[in-house]
Amino acid sequence: MLAAFCLLLIAAFLFGRDFWQELQYKAVPWPVAGASVCVLALLWQTDATVLDALSIHFLALTSLVLLFGLRLSCLLFVLVMVLQWLMTTHSLDQLLWTLLCGWLVLALNYAVYLLCFHYLQRQLFVYLFVGAFLNSALGLVVFMLLQAWLQADHYSSDQLYEGYLIFIPLAALPEALLNGMAMTLLVIYKPEWVYTFYQRIYLSGK
Repeated sequence: MLAAFCLLLIAAFLFGRDFWQELQYKAVPWPVAGASVCVLALLWQTDATVLDALSIHFLALTSLVLLFGLRLSCLLFVLVMVLQWLMTTHSLDQLLWTLLCGWLVLALNYAVYLLCFHYLQRQLFVYLFVGAFLNSALGLVVFMLLQAWLQADHYSSDQLYEGYLIFIPLAALPEALLNGMAMTLLVIYKPEWVYTFYQRIYLSGK
């Protein structure tokens, strides 16, 4: 119930009438959006279960929010969770908590991107290394901490640390590499698909 209530509050804030009115006029690459949803759903299926109800897998949420912005990425992540519900045996409560954690990570990643845009030098290296590489590692750390916090009633702190949290450094580096390489390829070959990348700004260094 708490997860559902939080989701309703966030959804009311993100998906107001103005969002739906603007969406029909946005030049969104919908085939890319659909492919992104399918890729994320598959990535989230390739997980390693270390404790009951706790698993480790790629998130790729940083790439999603950099590609489509905060509000549209949150909407697309809902579709990812719907596919998870159809393809797995996870309970609805667990999927709602996962959706809430994913939205929080998307918001965090977008906030870090905004901080980089306004307070760091606007260069391609900064966008890729801080906005994509380090940002995605931070997002995975926060996601795993939230998942562990949700299971704190079922496991002791020692069990959570030795069976789950100890893998955070091992999972953060591949997550950072995945998002960093994906965004590098996208801004080089298809920069028009990336909502948060402005060629005239980042390539001029202004």
